[in-house]
Amino acid sequence: MLFNSLEYLFFLPIVLIADALAGRRWRARRLLLLAASYVFYIAWNPPFVLLLIGSTLLDHWAARRIDATDARRHRVAWLVASVAGNLGVLGLFKYGDFFASSLWGVLPTGTRYPGLLRDLVLPMGISFYTFQSMSYTIDVFRRARRPARSLLDLALFVAFFPQLVAGPIVRASEFLPQLEHPRRPTAEDRLAGLDPIFRGLAKKVILADTLGTYVDVVYAAPQDFGAASHWFALYAYAFQIYFDFSGYSDIAIGSARLLGFRIPVNFRLPYLAQGPADFWRRWHITLSTWLRDYLYLSLGGSRGSRLFTWRNLMITMLLGGLWHGAAWGFVIWGAYHGGWLVVHRALFRDRRLFTIPPWLSVLLTFHGVCLGWVFFRAGSLSDAAIVLRQLGDFSKPLVGVEPQVLAALALAFLSHGLGASAALRDTWNGRAADLRGLGYAAIAAAAYLVGTESTRFIYFQF
Repeated sequence: MLFNSLEYLFFLPIVLIADALAGRRWRARRLLLLAASYVFYIAWNPPFVLLLIGSTLLDHWAARRIDATDARRHRVAWLVASVAGNLGVLGLFKYGDFFASSLWGVLPTGTRYPGLLRDLVLPMGISFYTFQSMSYTIDVFRRARRPARSLLDLALFVAFFPQLVAGPIVRASEFLPQLEHPRRPTAEDRLAGLDPIFRGLAKKVILADTLGTYVDVVYAAPQDFGAASHWFALYAYAFQIYFDFSGYSDIAIGSARLLGFRIPVNFRLPYLAQGPADFWRRWHITLSTWLRDYLYLSLGGSRGSRLFTWRNLMITMLLGGLWHGAAWGFVIWGAYHGGWLVVHRALFRDRRLFTIPPWLSVLLTFHGVCLGWVFFRAGSLSDAAIVLRQLGDFSKPLVGVEPQVLAALALAFLSHGLGASAALRDTWNGRAADLRGLGYAAIAAAAYLVGTESTRFIYFQF
């Protein structure tokens, strides 16, 4: 069920009405939301809801066993069971074919890969809910929190439909406390929930999907286009993936708020970042902080020599790239960001060799991120090499850019630049509800006129 589909347009109001009818019966409301979350997931592929339930039962069982003993050996054993179970399922469905085919590739010539795992369907959202559920068990192991009060609370935390498929990745410490006491959405929650929903809809349908029409054409045959077209597509894809993913996150945040729940912000104007570390403090924040807290710090973080720290950065970003998908392009994308973080840290933090003006730092960071997106978007490594080569071929003019695509890219740059304006935010937030309603109606009308058909969010594949 897509956020930008008619199905969700009917599903969300039905859930809101049923939630309101449940009134003050807190257990009934939680059961209702859990049932709605499973229905939301089942609408995609019914059998895979069993994996979601299995992950929940495994971590519920393991967390309670971990909390019940002080014997480190037993605690570690239960933690390993949880991590191995979660990562085992994730690895089988997401990486089984990738690793098997890569292994077959180094075998003697003539050995044909039988493709045993090629037909496995990737369960939607498995990377997100696996990390979310696994972090709960790790937090219990670290004594950072107690186990959930009930299986119902844990199941709702794992399956909560607004962020189930593509995040934000919510921590147990952020969500479970909201289930400890009855809560009802207030008038402020409803108003605050509508804003991000309509903003996300505009990002996805009006901007991301429009920019994607040109990006798809260029990347389908990169050898046919010159530098002008590739540079345009480079910028277009940077904003396509930003508006697509942040649009999903906005709708998730708004949907949760309408129900009275708060989930964390996932983006903070990432293309205004000054350096790669600042970019990762602004882009997919819930994943980058997850990798920092559960991987980078577990490896030792920066508590050691410079080489030790650089190694940890590279490992973290390599695995972060692999998290996005079972393809060498994602691995290279992760290595690219890891290497960039290491070099930037060595030049500007470890040695402080020189400084550059903030505006130039933003410009260089933006273009560094855009070049990295080539490996993320290209269909293969050979296509990525063609794109990078064609970026320097100025023998061909810019072709195929329709007026609506040009307007979308111009609006993308403008909106991102003005997004940091507190005055604009205050002006909008100060508007009366009826005027804001007109704004919502305008967005809905524009989405209807511009949008052609519902397209999947990019991060659904991860």
